[in-house]
Amino acid sequence: MIEDFIHETRFRIASMLDRRKPLDGLLGLPAFFTLVVLAFMVISSRTDISSESLGELEREAQGHLDKGHFVEARIAAMRLMQEGMQNSKALLIEAKALCGMGRENDALRLLSRMAPVDRPGHAPAHVIQATILLAQKNGDVQAASQHINNALLSDPSNQDATELAARFAAGRRDWKTALSHLNQMSLNKRADLMLMKATALQFTGQENDAVKFAAQAEEALRLLQKSVPSHGNEVRFSIAASLSLQRKFEEAVQWILSGVSGKPTKEERQIIGGIYLSWSRYLKEQPAADRMEVLHLLEQGIQVSPESQDLIMAFLGDCEELTSTPADRQRYMERILGNGGIATSFLHYHMGVQEWKKGNRDAAKSHFELASSLNPGFKAIGNNLAMAIASVSSDRADLEKALAIINELIQQEPENPFFLDTRGHVLAKMGQFKEAVSDFERSLPHARDKNSSHVKLADLYERLGMTDLASEHRSASLAHMASAGGANPVVR
Repeated sequence: MIEDFIHETRFRIASMLDRRKPLDGLLGLPAFFTLVVLAFMVISSRTDISSESLGELEREAQGHLDKGHFVEARIAAMRLMQEGMQNSKALLIEAKALCGMGRENDALRLLSRMAPVDRPGHAPAHVIQATILLAQKNGDVQAASQHINNALLSDPSNQDATELAARFAAGRRDWKTALSHLNQMSLNKRADLMLMKATALQFTGQENDAVKFAAQAEEALRLLQKSVPSHGNEVRFSIAASLSLQRKFEEAVQWILSGVSGKPTKEERQIIGGIYLSWSRYLKEQPAADRMEVLHLLEQGIQVSPESQDLIMAFLGDCEELTSTPADRQRYMERILGNGGIATSFLHYHMGVQEWKKGNRDAAKSHFELASSLNPGFKAIGNNLAMAIASVSSDRADLEKALAIINELIQQEPENPFFLDTRGHVLAKMGQFKEAVSDFERSLPHARDKNSSHVKLADLYERLGMTDLASEHRSASLAHMASAGGANPVVR
């Protein structure tokens, strides 16, 4: 396609001129300009095709797409290209039509012609491919990231690419990067992006600016609610988030509850739980914070949203900081978390951690098993269960079970140091010392208890006959004796 050829060559010439040896790039310019002239001659020779009829075909294809008539849109786009005008817009329309027909993979193949993953091409095509990949259940996130970067390299001014880059960074909680992209955009009439920017400002430590921007987002959202009432819950929840960012927590809770008819839905419970969590974290940061008031807010949140794992983890952490006796804390936790389901799973998780700290490994394993049965898939519980199994059992079947649990977690988070450390213990118990060493070495830079890691590595290297490395890790462990905690901590 001539249009795409010219688009790609623009990037090529920019790349050549940026090289350290510019003469090497300049040597290619005569041939490059010859190709451009030839391309211009081809374009100029198409006098038999009416630009008006091509424009009509393009409008027809876009009109079908806008109405959701995907088959008709694709046919019109293909006719447009058959008429000799194989432009990028026709391909984009066809790709979007294919997506509407549920043929995402065909759309990706079509778009890769003008926007391959390994180099910058047509920016809009990169954006669509990234969007498709991120929307797929098992989409290639790395390829999506490459397409986003290619789109920005190809056309730094492309607002769709910049917005997608901001959303991608926000989804990964990389708020600094998200904010850098949002700062390049005009956010007028974009209440959703205003709210995202307020959130990014909050998480990058710019609280005062976050409050100001959240107020602007709230104003825009309320106007949107009046003009487009069909958005319903989306706008209502966003207004609650903007109020929370302005630290108007009680007002945010009441705003959500005012729109509840009957019992709150799961989504409404999640929103309210999130508000209480933010409220408690804000109160906790205040110099004269009342610890019991913080716990009371978390308790209220758990009562509304008992499935909120973030709320419960915050509650458990704050309970540990109470000055009351362990027995009093235990009774308090049982009262709040003993109502069944996910909440009770965390009660067993907490009890397992306490038993582990006391050295009661078998009791800890039993609690982690109960917690896992009530809340399968929660990473901290699964990790601790695998660690406890490796600690108390020598049965091959039990160890294989522990390895399967931790392998699944590492597949989700390949560089998580806690998961790698746990797998190292499981593999060592199974006699797979080389594999165990690899995991311990990978986890060591970010290990919570470096002394314990060095001691374990020294033992494993000794078993492998690598006495120099064993001696090196024994020496390193002495440097960390002040922070040594004996056995590998199971609290993750």
